[in-house]
Amino acid sequence: MLPHYQSPFFSLFTFSLSLLSRHFLLPKDITTMTAQKFVLYNSDLCPYAARAVIAAAETNTEHEVVSIDLSVPRPDWYLKDINPYGQVPALKVDDKHIILESLFVAEYLADLHPEAGLLPSDPLQRAQTRYLIHHWGARTQPVHHKTAFTLDSAEAAKHREELIVELGKFNKLLLNAHRKETDGEGSFFLGNKFTFADLAIAPFLARFFLLTQYNGVKDITVESNPELKRFFEWKDAVLERSTVQKATPSQETLVQSYRKWLK
Repeated sequence: MLPHYQSPFFSLFTFSLSLLSRHFLLPKDITTMTAQKFVLYNSDLCPYAARAVIAAAETNTEHEVVSIDLSVPRPDWYLKDINPYGQVPALKVDDKHIILESLFVAEYLADLHPEAGLLPSDPLQRAQTRYLIHHWGARTQPVHHKTAFTLDSAEAAKHREELIVELGKFNKLLLNAHRKETDGEGSFFLGNKFTFADLAIAPFLARFFLLTQYNGVKDITVESNPELKRFFEWKDAVLERSTVQKATPSQETLVQSYRKWLK
């Protein structure tokens, strides 16, 4: 039986379009209120929870961390008072309000700290941010999952070819990103600045290497597939971000942890 949280390689990237579709102007009461108290319920191995960890680091949000062990049934208090589905992350605000789901938690923290620049103000960039996150989760990541976590080498080889096709589609989305003149020519999705799309997909890029760890499938690299150059430039830039590195367990830990997904 799968553990009681989102499969790290199951598409759960779809989130309310209205959240990112509005202008990210904060009401005056948010910017003037006294410091809030935050408690983040986290599991270090969960890529979804890593989104919240990265968002907190990027926004310099002070918070308490409560670790939740996903390898065992959740404690009654967590199911009763925090998340009845037992998932992480969850964010408690001022000892009373609970925010669930990784993108909602990350977006809330980014909304509280517009100075961090995570959420684009340009309407087209917001739309492209929404879709890039959706596309990775709905199209790209499921094929990576099928490729990485089968023990059948023939199946893995077949899915690897499918993944190359999907990465090509994703590569085109990166190339077509709308950039304003002030965004620069950097390798992040929208230029020089690390923004919400980079944050949301970063934990899964950090696990991309698992592709070759279990079944002997050939790696996908910029050398073997130069048509994916933009994807690998973006991936490398995101993985070099210090907040991403600090939120990512060692590769050895990840390889051992993800053995439970093998079939």
